[in-house]
Amino acid sequence: MNWLVWKQHRKLFVTFAGIMVLYAALAIPMGLHAWHMYQHALATCGRADSCSQLSHNLVWTGWTSTIDPNSGHGIGLLLLLPFLLGVFVGVPLITREYNEKTNLLVWTRSISRRKWLTTKLVWILAATALFAGTLTVLATWWSRAGNALYLNRFELQMFDTQGIAPIGFAVLAVSIGIALGAWLKRIMAAIGLTFVLVLAVQIVIDNHLRPYYMKPLTQDTVTSQLGPGGDTEQAPKGAWIFSSKIENNAGQTLSWTNPPARCVVTRTDSSSNSRTNLTSATDQILSINGGSEVDTNCLVSAGYHYVTKYQPAYRYWDFQRIELGLYLALSAVPIGATYWLILRRDA
Repeated sequence: MNWLVWKQHRKLFVTFAGIMVLYAALAIPMGLHAWHMYQHALATCGRADSCSQLSHNLVWTGWTSTIDPNSGHGIGLLLLLPFLLGVFVGVPLITREYNEKTNLLVWTRSISRRKWLTTKLVWILAATALFAGTLTVLATWWSRAGNALYLNRFELQMFDTQGIAPIGFAVLAVSIGIALGAWLKRIMAAIGLTFVLVLAVQIVIDNHLRPYYMKPLTQDTVTSQLGPGGDTEQAPKGAWIFSSKIENNAGQTLSWTNPPARCVVTRTDSSSNSRTNLTSATDQILSINGGSEVDTNCLVSAGYHYVTKYQPAYRYWDFQRIELGLYLALSAVPIGATYWLILRRDA
């Protein structure tokens, strides 16, 4: 049976091997080049006191930027990988057997349906995990310079294309394709439904499950830099920030449309006899969306501060392991459905 699976799918396995070799031939030298650029810039930035500006000054240019995993093109290709595997590897696995009636030829011999299906699943899912794992590991290694520069591995696109979680997602996508192909027996219908279900799984996990793998940490920060953009600075570097609000000591959230009256700055024409109420330097006066001008030092004295909820950077690999396990556990559902369809239903 193993020899039969190899004969049937050897073109797929050879294609997988060819893509892995080509990607490695590209990723290894380009990753070394990017890392050496980063290390050289890191070693010399101290002379110009510009180390804090490396993320803005060190930019990959030309075709290097186009294929860099941290660029939009590289991320897009890696994000599509599970969908392509589910559609072009998972769906045809059983559907083609039904359409060409080759499954009946096997079942009429001494090979049982269970052994036939188990052997095919082991080969295909193992090949999928090896293929996706190789590309993901290479992409993670290739992206190490960008990861060190931007500290953005928790961003959705980065998390979904690096580490070990994408391996589980690829296995799940292929499992869904196999189950839908066995159920519908029509390639085009199974392809469309596979794409929709895989996309739905990704959206649900990215936006509704991943944030709750571990309880977020909370940090209170007292700073006069209250306003747009300041919230991103109120958590450790590389952290995944869930929310950052400005609250007072009573837990009331600051409303920029209705700020505390005593902190509102009133300005009048200098030619009039009215007084000008300025309580601090001009650079501490802030107005949001054309609203009232507010003295941020006054807000601080009134007890307003940032309350930031975040996941620290050191939990990145914990989240990767949790998500890998989640994907593999979910894969048991379509795999179990495939066994039920093959063993219970007529050919």
